[in-house]
Amino acid sequence: MYQGTTPIIPLTFKGVDLSEAKIYLTMADGCKKTRTFVSGEDFEVTFDGTDTTGTIRLTQEQTLNMSAGAHTVQARWVFPDGSAGASKKTTAHVNEVLLKDVISYDG
Repeated sequence: MYQGTTPIIPLTFKGVDLSEAKIYLTMADGCKKTRTFVSGEDFEVTFDGTDTTGTIRLTQEQTLNMSAGAHTVQARWVFPDGSAGASKKTTAHVNEVLLKDVISYDG
């Protein structure tokens, strides 16, 4: 993804039903600056009988606030009964842009 864009990030949690869980998806850059997205607030998920899926759409402001480079991504979740889980860590790359402002189309 690029800074200043509005990417849609697909989420897939294979083989688990997280439709009743609260999910926290955290992205951390190399300097350990973190941004956390929460299900029910920032994104919704559905369970298709096998996997839990969803999408997060980031804003220009959110991606402009991300540093360029590799970001570590991990999800944690908690169910109403208090049981919790976590995903493996993965990496997402944020590419730098030259114009570091929110842009608009005033057509």
